[in-house]
Amino acid sequence: MATKKPSSSEGEYIARDEAKRRSLDAIRRRQDEAARAREARRRACPEGCESRLEEEAFRDILIDRCPTCGGVWVHPGELEKISRDDAGTVRAFVHFFQGKSG
Repeated sequence: MATKKPSSSEGEYIARDEAKRRSLDAIRRRQDEAARAREARRRACPEGCESRLEEEAFRDILIDRCPTCGGVWVHPGELEKISRDDAGTVRAFVHFFQGKSG
């Protein structure tokens, strides 16, 4: 039995469909690469250290700390949350990152 050759319009449809699939694959690859780059930057020390930030818990707040330079970073609103508490809490926060018990 002879195989049926695709018509010209079928061939064009297949070619367009394949081109669309390749284009979508390329977009997905670029999006994945961008997401990986964002994640790498998010966890990197803003001071330029080669270290990744480590999360440490201070009461009910997660704070990012660089193990190399000792820099401490808080997310928006967290410093205000700490400073709204009494002075003893702020002092405990500072001592926590100086390695003192508090």
